[in-house]
Amino acid sequence: MTYFSLELWGENLRVEWNGQATFNIQDFIAGKWVDVDCFTQYDVRSEFEAKEVATDWILTNLMELRA
Repeated sequence: MTYFSLELWGENLRVEWNGQATFNIQDFIAGKWVDVDCFTQYDVRSEFEAKEVATDWILTNLMELRA
């Protein structure tokens, strides 16, 4: 597993990527990282690309939850 930390909307989120196609979006709740959403994206070839894909997905899909 690979983990990325992202700061969006003044909050820290964590992305867990299995190195292939599965991404889990996590939030720090009650002292531990908790999965709040997940998605699948095929053809991600690098950690850099995975972080870009995850950031784009969060901005597109979770933005309304933070508004």
